[in-house]
Amino acid sequence: MERLSKNIPLIATLLFLASTVLFTQGCYYDNEEELYPYAFCDSLENVTYTSHIEQITQTNCAISGCHTGTSPGGGLFLETYQQVKAIGEDGRMSTRVLVMQDMPPSGPLSACEMEAIQAWINAGTPN
Repeated sequence: MERLSKNIPLIATLLFLASTVLFTQGCYYDNEEELYPYAFCDSLENVTYTSHIEQITQTNCAISGCHTGTSPGGGLFLETYQQVKAIGEDGRMSTRVLVMQDMPPSGPLSACEMEAIQAWINAGTPN
């Protein structure tokens, strides 16, 4: 009995650690786009530059050190509709963003963003 009473603090500590590990394993970051992918892609019927593509390019392309400012990446500006439309029509956007997926350099766009770009290109790159 005396031996058991000496081990109670050790047993309590082990139980605490085990329960902490079990409870924290249930915590994770919910990414709504991953959990509900079609909820974000539902509005891709009338994709235009101003409704979808501008937000994607302003967030991922026309940022400091990339395709904006005085020294844009690859000599390519992507700050206006005309600039983005040009690479949408000549196939560069499709090749780099959708096929090779090496743009943006931070990693591929989400599936819905890529679907929006493809829908925009298929629709003739409307403003």
